[in-house]
Amino acid sequence: MTLETVSFEGHGCVRLDHAGVAVHVTTSVGPRVLGMTDRGGNVMAVLPDLGLDRPGGGRFAFIGGHRLWAAPEVPEMTYQPDDRPCAVTEADGGVRVEAPPDGAGLARTISVWPADGGWTLDHEIRNASDRPVTLAAWAITQLRPGGTATLPLPPRGYGPRADRALVLWPYTDPTDPRIVVESEAVRVHPVPAGPPLKLGVAPGDGPLAYRIGGRVFEKRIDLELEAAHADLGAALQVYLCDDFCELETLGPLRTLEPGGTVAHRERWTLRDDDQGRSDP
Repeated sequence: MTLETVSFEGHGCVRLDHAGVAVHVTTSVGPRVLGMTDRGGNVMAVLPDLGLDRPGGGRFAFIGGHRLWAAPEVPEMTYQPDDRPCAVTEADGGVRVEAPPDGAGLARTISVWPADGGWTLDHEIRNASDRPVTLAAWAITQLRPGGTATLPLPPRGYGPRADRALVLWPYTDPTDPRIVVESEAVRVHPVPAGPPLKLGVAPGDGPLAYRIGGRVFEKRIDLELEAAHADLGAALQVYLCDDFCELETLGPLRTLEPGGTVAHRERWTLRDDDQGRSDP
């Protein structure tokens, strides 16, 4: 693994190279991973001009790539800008990037290093305020449009009680032809064009997958089955719009006292598509 400081898509970054894949971790803003590239280019979306309005005015800039939010989606807490420089340290053969506390009193950290033929990302949110706060780490990866996302369904169990859930957001039409429910997965296709949609599964421990251009990006988590989660328990989620597709994972809800932290780990791989799919 090699590590160097570079400029990538207009942002200061640390570039980590391992096994033919380069990961660009931002330092001028963030913490974020703005690029994951190999011979097929950057699988992530870069979105310099997109964002959303914040309560009280101003915009949250999407920027693109991978970011760390706090769930549940409370705009005053969740949409805090991450546009300030971060502190960077080398750790565990990779890097740890920490932002100063934001307007909600949360300090966010992402650590990235190569592991097991892929990459491990540790996310941490610290309560830097003077009051308790209940939240979950929410790791969001924005990918370039045109691919097919896959949400894994848990295997069928036995007995009289419900054991799985498909969770829909209010703006999602369950008859949308882009959503295909199979016995072991839900696939979200980019065509035909349509309005934004979002859905999740519970329980779910991955992998979330995205197929595009003959490549497959996957990320997975270890799910705490007995812990409370936001979004009706949907720890794995997909959001699709015209500009990008998001693969999202949630950790369990925790109440953090001042100085307390919550952690959330994802494991990533980027590889050739070995299933012969004809996705763009």
